[in-house]
Amino acid sequence: MMSNQNNNAERVGQAWNHHREGRNDASIAEFEAILKQNPSDIDATYGLGLAQRAAGRSQAAVESFQRALKLVEQAKDAYQATRSSSQSESNVKTPEDDRFQMLSRMVQQRLSELGPTKVQ
Repeated sequence: MMSNQNNNAERVGQAWNHHREGRNDASIAEFEAILKQNPSDIDATYGLGLAQRAAGRSQAAVESFQRALKLVEQAKDAYQATRSSSQSESNVKTPEDDRFQMLSRMVQQRLSELGPTKVQ
């Protein structure tokens, strides 16, 4: 399993490199390939939205960011459910709580930068 996670991390890194280099079509293709294998990958979904936005595909970017926001909420809910069943002090803030809050804010910021859009 660790090998698969490392491979996925490498692929996400490569997609980000394409994006940083301004090769947004290559970035979009790589993020989409990653998401075919792992549709719930938050980083790839967020990266796809950024690459789509940079390529001028605003509506597609909005859809990707909306999906990323849903994935963050689902991951946060799943984390809190497992945490509350395994800890007596479930109100203590953890680094994961901060990560979910940060991801949610980042995605909401990208959505607000794209302006009013139709939510689907």
